[in-house]
Amino acid sequence: LDRSKVAMASRLLLAVCAARAGALVINGPARVPTATGQAGRAAVQMVAEAGLLDDIEKSKASFDTSIDEVPKCPLTRWDSDGIDLQATTAAGTRILPLEMRYDAAAGLSEEEFIASRKEELLQQLTASGAIWFRGFEMMKEQDGFQRFYQLLDLDPCQDPLASVGARAIVNKKSAMYEAVNKPSRAKFFVGMHAESTYKRTNRLGAFVCFKQAETGGEFLLLDGKKVLAELKPDVLERLYSKSVRFSNAELPFFDFLRNAGPLKEVLKPVFKGIASVAVGAKIDMELELMWDENEEDGLRLLALSPPQPPINRHPITGEPSWFCNVHSHSRYLRDRRDGKLPESTGASKLNRTDMFFGDLSEISQADLEHIDEVTMRNLVAVPMQKGDVVLVDNYQCLHGRDVFTGERLHAVTWFQ
Repeated sequence: LDRSKVAMASRLLLAVCAARAGALVINGPARVPTATGQAGRAAVQMVAEAGLLDDIEKSKASFDTSIDEVPKCPLTRWDSDGIDLQATTAAGTRILPLEMRYDAAAGLSEEEFIASRKEELLQQLTASGAIWFRGFEMMKEQDGFQRFYQLLDLDPCQDPLASVGARAIVNKKSAMYEAVNKPSRAKFFVGMHAESTYKRTNRLGAFVCFKQAETGGEFLLLDGKKVLAELKPDVLERLYSKSVRFSNAELPFFDFLRNAGPLKEVLKPVFKGIASVAVGAKIDMELELMWDENEEDGLRLLALSPPQPPINRHPITGEPSWFCNVHSHSRYLRDRRDGKLPESTGASKLNRTDMFFGDLSEISQADLEHIDEVTMRNLVAVPMQKGDVVLVDNYQCLHGRDVFTGERLHAVTWFQ
């Protein structure tokens, strides 16, 4: 999951929490515990005066990009117990991605070329992790891209984060989503990640280029098997034995409580309860809200996924692979790449992700830097041109995007 998606998810949490808080405290005082009713009304009034509710109302229309006609993203297939870490140290020799060029000299149309190789292509995808289709005309248009995956008998599914509107829909009919093209995100490197939440993971993804950026914007691939083979044994052992836990979003909505004096500790469980109910009702993810407070970030609620292994077995081959979004989620690594970003206020206040050990203890900077070094050493840049498609096996190959200038139009469809 990349940072722009998580920012959208955070705005949803903020909006839902504020809306529920307003309904509960302002419109329904009888439902607020007696001891905190007056304080709760005062707190929500403080938020309203700060202009946050107006900001939140403006952003509500972007929530939930589910497509009713398309099945939900499948549940994540976790299979990580009893992995022999010593057996993962043999580096593979495969080259990522496998290139597939259309050859008109073969006497077949583009559709015939793809259809005649369907079984071979799907087998090659499982073996190689990703296939880069080049030189095709049909995928330069949205209808042709849809025809491409239909010829391979791939069944589309919704985005894993569809319930929070994290990714805009390009074409509902073909379940096509936007692939981080916004100019506001152009200067930010999208860290390497699998398209996955603890709860839901798509099996495959097809990334298509309709217009390449003026400069940069290369699609990036990372072989999860190579990462697993090249991580230091002690680092890998720590992560695997302790598991990892992601902070998927922050609700920087409650810093005013720091000035509430003795009411702070009374109001915290009220707001956390409201937010937890709202999040559970609206968001198709397993999230636990926990308070965190420090001088730099103030008081906020973190939306945490359950502890999960950083390694997972492939659902078809059974082979283990690195299956961890630390490169995109780690706040430390992100700040090293992009620098610390300026802070804003209100509903648009910067939303951050982070990653910890499963017990919420900090992962050392040395371990994070080692993961980053292995990741960057094994990155493969794919300079896609208009009409190119990269078909990715999401359980063994991570993806990202480089910084860019100019207009960029890439899209993606996920498959079961």
